[in-house]
Parts: sequence; C-alpha cells; structure tokens
Amino acid sequence: MANTSLYVTAIVVRLVFGVLFLLTASKAKYSGVIKFFGYLFVIAAFVLILMGEVGFKDFFTPLISDFRPFAAIAGLFAIVFGGFLIFAFSGGKEKSST
Repeated sequence: MANTSLYVTAIVVRLVFGVLFLLTASKAKYSGVIKFFGYLFVIAAFVLILMGEVGFKDFFTPLISDFRPFAAIAGLFAIVFGGFLIFAFSGGKEKSST
C-alpha cells in the first residue's frame, strides 16, 4: 500500500507542479526557465506513468542507498531552487522602458 501511494503521489505532485509552472510562467521574471521546468515536471510524470509501479520501485529502491552521501548537496540544490523561485516570482515581470 505504501509503495502504491508513493507512486501515485509522485505522479500527482509532478503533474500539479508542472501545470502550475506552465500557468504562472508569464508572471515570472524568467518565464522561459519556469516554462522549461513546467514541461520537465509534466514529462517526468508521464515517464513515471509509462514506467509503471514495479519499474518505479525497481528504479528508485537501489538509488536511495547510493544517494545518501549526496543528501546534503541535494538539500543545498533544493534551497537554491527555492530561492530562484522566490526571486523569479517576486515583483512580477519588470517592464522595459524602450
């Protein structure tokens, strides 16, 4: 049950974030980058759907133990990405004076 809920949650979260990024990209300072991440999230969700639950489990289970030494670096990247999102959406798009 836990594996199924994790699999479904992984798909739903990626789809929701992808759609949100695509819908709000026009309000961001770097709309191209936000659109890129939106498409990336949506594509990742479809890849997970095509993988199936067994493929998801087989792919991520060995990856978790191999990834532990890099957990701090991954956390740092998550903080940087969050900071970028705050910066990209703060104040909206600046109007050019030309």
